[in-house]
Amino acid sequence: MDKSKLLLPISIVVGCIILGGFFYAIQINKQESIERQQKLDLAVEQKQQEAKAEQDKKEYASERRNDCLNIYKTEDSKWSNVRGWRYDAEGDECYIRYKESLPKSHKECDALYPDNIEYFSQTMLCYEGEFEKTF
Repeated sequence: MDKSKLLLPISIVVGCIILGGFFYAIQINKQESIERQQKLDLAVEQKQQEAKAEQDKKEYASERRNDCLNIYKTEDSKWSNVRGWRYDAEGDECYIRYKESLPKSHKECDALYPDNIEYFSQTMLCYEGEFEKTF
């Protein structure tokens, strides 16, 4: 067989293999690009959800703080010994502080609250002749 007759079919096969390789490489690149974009979109969506959750948390804390203030105002209108209020967002608790009608001595306060950092604020309030109620 003549070499010139084989050259054309071999050239066509080699050309097809090269073109096929290029198309395959393009498809792989395109697929990787799509996957990168999907990961980016997912990351953006997660950040948006986190931001919304944080905003919802702040709005909830703000509403609860206002509720606590309203409780304080109500208690203050009912009782003459109301001294203040505070809202603990971390524990989601409202504290109203009152003046004791008969303050306890330091010794009584020490007996009432153990020598523990957990009870430090209650001990200090007791020393000042005050107490807190949680709402």
